[in-house]
Amino acid sequence: MGLRLLPALVGALLLVGCASRATPVFPLDPGQPGTYTRTATPTPPGPPPTDFPAHAVPRPIVLFAPKLVTVEWVGSEKEKLSQGHGYRFTGVEPPTPGPASVALPDGPATLPLIGVRDALTAMSAGAREGDPVEIVGAEPGTAEFNTDRGPLELPAWLFRSSFGSLLAWPAITPEAFWEQGREHAGTHHARTSDGVRLEVELGAPETPCQGDEPSTKEPVVTETETAVVVGVRTIGTVGDCARTAMYRPQYYPVTLAEPLGARVLVFEGDNSIIPVTKG
Repeated sequence: MGLRLLPALVGALLLVGCASRATPVFPLDPGQPGTYTRTATPTPPGPPPTDFPAHAVPRPIVLFAPKLVTVEWVGSEKEKLSQGHGYRFTGVEPPTPGPASVALPDGPATLPLIGVRDALTAMSAGAREGDPVEIVGAEPGTAEFNTDRGPLELPAWLFRSSFGSLLAWPAITPEAFWEQGREHAGTHHARTSDGVRLEVELGAPETPCQGDEPSTKEPVVTETETAVVVGVRTIGTVGDCARTAMYRPQYYPVTLAEPLGARVLVFEGDNSIIPVTKG
């Protein structure tokens, strides 16, 4: 069963009085007070996730939010507000299925599954005090989850709430995931057709101040055995003027020395994982 997720879109138009100076290696330009000049020297990338087992078979699944997928929403505002209080199961508990065959990006694999109780416990982790959502039914099935290699159909526990909504939680054991199934929140995206030539979305150059020449950006890449770290360097002057702080996406071509393979793609700005899809 393929599920289409609607990611939350958060946008704000903020009028800011100065450009960002998050990287202190770009000093104020004494010739033009109120501006700073970015040189062609790239900022050294942060440490990549050297603990990622890129040579493991099967490759660990790198899971992106949301981990709890809404398959059908027929509930109410009350159910939505109650979801932060965890889940209480009142239905008949089905037996835990045996290992399931899963089509992973690096090939098929047979993975063990968790039971209903383990799934509900994980779903309720970190819940606030209050009345939990009542779950009246559970059955094994499949659902589509976001990963660093695009949407992936996985075995799932399908839970029916007392409001009528259907929710899905991964049914495979945490050991099949990187970092025991921790959710990653992607802020960028990449696509590739052959694993060597990538298009990485990293954001467009800043809007120039009136009278200034536009700055440009180009990608900076560092490859290791476990990760490909990519960022951008700005060439030119970014003036200190009021501008609308609205993110503008831009794709940059990147050619790797070696195919990406099982390595993770990492944004050097914050060491977050960048999902890569075919395209």
